[in-house]
Amino acid sequence: MANPDLHRLLTDLHQQLLEARSVDPKDQALLRHLAEDIRALTKARPTEPPEYAIVRQRLMDGVSAFEASHPQLSQALANVIDTLALYNI
Repeated sequence: MANPDLHRLLTDLHQQLLEARSVDPKDQALLRHLAEDIRALTKARPTEPPEYAIVRQRLMDGVSAFEASHPQLSQALANVIDTLALYNI
């Protein structure tokens, strides 16, 4: 990943996703997918562009799903969405 600030933000988010506790069973799959997506983004090579549209949609779903139960996680997801938009990704 070419942008170190974005890489750091994604790495921090990945750690928060892994540490999330007491997640509703229906949201656990979303949490797993988000963690996998974020890990893939941090490992992506320039020759293998990630599917940002899919990741962005899952991030938005996560903001909605975790807004009440995990507000800090929801805010971290929103920050990544904003950062991706800032870099036109």
